[in-house]
Amino acid sequence: MVKEVYARIESVAFKGYGVARIHGKVVFIPYSVTGDRGWIEILEEKKNYSVGRFVQIVEPSPWRVNAPCPYFGSCGGCQWQHIDYSIHGELKKEILKESLKRLGSLKEIPLISVAPSPQSYDYRIRVQLKVKGKSMGYYQEGSHRIVKIDHCPISHPLVNQIIQNLWEESVPSLPIEEIEINVSPMEGRGALLFHPLSFDQRMEDFLKHFLQSHPILRGIAIARKDGLRLFGDPHLNFTIPWGQKEKTRNLKFRISSGSFSQVNPEQNQRLIQTVLQFSEENKGESVFDLYAGIGNLTLPLALGAKEVFGIEESKMAVRDGRFNAERNGIKNVRFIQGKVKDVLKNLTRKPDLIVLDPPRTGCKTILDQVVRLKPHKIIYVSCEPTTLSRDLRLFWDRGYSLQRLSLIDMFPQTYHMEIIGLLQ
Repeated sequence: MVKEVYARIESVAFKGYGVARIHGKVVFIPYSVTGDRGWIEILEEKKNYSVGRFVQIVEPSPWRVNAPCPYFGSCGGCQWQHIDYSIHGELKKEILKESLKRLGSLKEIPLISVAPSPQSYDYRIRVQLKVKGKSMGYYQEGSHRIVKIDHCPISHPLVNQIIQNLWEESVPSLPIEEIEINVSPMEGRGALLFHPLSFDQRMEDFLKHFLQSHPILRGIAIARKDGLRLFGDPHLNFTIPWGQKEKTRNLKFRISSGSFSQVNPEQNQRLIQTVLQFSEENKGESVFDLYAGIGNLTLPLALGAKEVFGIEESKMAVRDGRFNAERNGIKNVRFIQGKVKDVLKNLTRKPDLIVLDPPRTGCKTILDQVVRLKPHKIIYVSCEPTTLSRDLRLFWDRGYSLQRLSLIDMFPQTYHMEIIGLLQ
């Protein structure tokens, strides 16, 4: 028997769900927003909460807008295209504050500065497309069913042009399970990384033809058990303006297929600027940059520091990082390849500042090693407010308090966020 109730959305919670209260019990409603009123169908009953969906919105929220993407609501990539972008930053700030209070038990939270994205669509320069049974697209929310797409409104026009090329050449019919598209707006070109189910001469010939036929591509990489097989030159280049007023220069970066890069280049610049501000330009300091990648933060930090050590597990990213340091004439950087927890065990040098940008799981496994080094300051970059909140509490227990906090909207139209915290 279908259970329907009339309710109002009171707030928005983590994962982007609207929150209603029915007979005192919390009900999470996807694709809703604060102020929506209407009839809700309860789909799932849990002990402490329920999950439902709107069957009829009687009074829409003043923040509700029409989503421009035809796949919104079935594709799992975006959660907030139905919400006016002008309010996204405030919603994310409230979600972050709630997480810090509930999971981090923080009683005093610094003022959170919010940096909206200059572009709320057309911003993504990196996407991963799933391929199965001649379908290519993104996973449906909460499942492995592929939502077939021919364009993605949040992706850069270069990405969408390459998606069209893939369809025109029937690439989804190849034995491939995933295609990663990376583009460089500066170069006006892109690169592909294929994860094949099998690889033979026919596929090799096809990919060589595909590359030659589409000058928008610099190269193609094939992920194999013994490493990457390269066709053309699948390295992309981009620049990051660094400095203030008259003291500006462009840092030049190379990124290989398989190396991590931020998806929103304009907001990546805001991220770097914020880290430098929190570090107070770190003049004369020794800095450890943990999970350093290709040197996205390492190299800008090195321009003001005495010395910077970038620690990164990926061999490919470390190669890029060393190349990028040499390319920019930065000599006070040393990249160390290895798992962060293993490298830290063998380091006796005491840094003044530690910058860490861990994966979504957070830094719980290395936290005691970080504290053992007794840095004066720690800058924590995170895209996961739940593990960040947990870790901030653990740092607090070991004598580090949160001094500054910034939220950068790196991922418009989604509930995801990039957070930078300064600990002392």
